[in-house]
Amino acid sequence: MLGKFGLTWPWESMHIEALAWYDHWLKGRDTGITDGPPIRYFLPGADEWRTADSWPPSQAAHRELALRADGTLSEDEGEPGSREFMVLGAGLGRMKPSEIDPPSRLVWTSAPLNHDIDIVGDIELRLAASATAIDTAWIAMLQDVAPDGESIDVTAGWLRASLREVNKAGSRPGAPVLPCRHPQAVPRGQDVVYRILLVPNVRRFKAGHRMRLMLTSDDQDPSTPVIMNFRHASVGISSLNTVRSSSRLLIPEL
Repeated sequence: MLGKFGLTWPWESMHIEALAWYDHWLKGRDTGITDGPPIRYFLPGADEWRTADSWPPSQAAHRELALRADGTLSEDEGEPGSREFMVLGAGLGRMKPSEIDPPSRLVWTSAPLNHDIDIVGDIELRLAASATAIDTAWIAMLQDVAPDGESIDVTAGWLRASLREVNKAGSRPGAPVLPCRHPQAVPRGQDVVYRILLVPNVRRFKAGHRMRLMLTSDDQDPSTPVIMNFRHASVGISSLNTVRSSSRLLIPEL
């Protein structure tokens, strides 16, 4: 795993490693490419290289953060409650939100960190939520917020609610396996627990910074942050979605 744009041109950024790999496997030369730990990754925020014997590193342990009803991200759930956001249907006659409608996305933000935190590995959102439609989407993004308010998009995850079936045998904490082959209508108005995989990642959240989780069901609006400007086709169904404070974000701390 490399830093930003580290694999834009892999034959340049990893030229030496690539030649050593090919010389070892195709020419039988002892280049040393198999020596040392098998995993090497770059830690943004610390801007340094790290190694590991496995992926994810066995030392990483998941910490659970609650999506509190007051909009904060914390180990303590506080008073149980919920928050709502709305997604509108798609098409030429798509409705526009009014000033009194619920927001189209929600964020939960942690308190400023009192020490550096390194997250390395699998990240999962266990979302307890209900929808008023038979299907919707869950689009989650983890951000690093600096003391001056500047935010960096770290990683994101996506799930079509009707494709929520989990292969429990192949899953582990932080890394659910979602076959996405057997759609099931969402039970309207009923709470469902969804396991949403965010793309595994590495980052140092520095002291004084905050973690922020954004959740929406439609990222077509240009004001909605997305990774690499890739946006999803709308599910096309209007829905009022309710998120319970029993939802948890699983962060792998090293």
